[in-house]
Amino acid sequence: MGFKNIVVVGAAGMLGQELVTHFRGKGYSVFPTTSETLNLLVTEDEMTEKLEPFQPEVVIQCAAFTNVDACERDPDMAMAINKDGTHKLGLASQKLGAVFAYISTDYVFDGLKSEPYLPEDRPNPINTYGLSKYYGELLTTEQLEAYYIIRTSWLFGIHRNNFAQWILDQARQGKAVKAAEDWVGTPTWTGNLAVAIENIINSGQFGVHHAADAGAISRYEQAIRICQMAGLSTEGIHRVHSSDLGLPANRPQFTPLACPNLAVPSWETGFQAYFTQYQQQSTVL
Repeated sequence: MGFKNIVVVGAAGMLGQELVTHFRGKGYSVFPTTSETLNLLVTEDEMTEKLEPFQPEVVIQCAAFTNVDACERDPDMAMAINKDGTHKLGLASQKLGAVFAYISTDYVFDGLKSEPYLPEDRPNPINTYGLSKYYGELLTTEQLEAYYIIRTSWLFGIHRNNFAQWILDQARQGKAVKAAEDWVGTPTWTGNLAVAIENIINSGQFGVHHAADAGAISRYEQAIRICQMAGLSTEGIHRVHSSDLGLPANRPQFTPLACPNLAVPSWETGFQAYFTQYQQQSTVL
């Protein structure tokens, strides 16, 4: 274990909750913060003051404005949180001598490549969410010395609503859903991602990393496979083009991530683990 004290910013989110559970289970001292205890809209000095009592060695920045269409409708808030908030948090972390780990996204790419994106590929975001996250990356690389930028994609996990859970819920209720055939990416289970993040921050290899499960698949194909693996009917899954969905924000059409420095499991393996959790949660409810 290279570090002991880890602050998880955005600990109420899907990945944040997974990271808190994972790192505590591995024996780290974990200090979770939420928007109520450390808000990304406050000043850098206020962030430093909030972080200092934890004596952080690593600060993992999971907090973000992630609703892609809402970001398109409110670009000022997207920039205030994803760009400026990340910038201030990174500077506060550096001031306290902590390594900064920024969780970014496949949406920094334009989706025009025909093979999985490598960490060194040049970003070119096509929507406000992707642009705000990319600006967060730029400010991190320009002003920090000890940092990891960790791009991931299409997250699903038990702690918050996500595409996989929505498909399962709709299928169980016999409802029809539309899934885009022209969006191709890499679904990633938060449990696998937590392991990858731990490996990255202990590697000492500062810079940009990709961390995602293996396997490129369209949203439509993913919905079909989710239902098949869960033993549910696929009759309600309808193939559509993304333009038929009428969404405010453009999405990159092809954003699978290559992870050259990680041994990553398939997204289907992650889904099986997630589905077990999903069933247990559904039983409790």
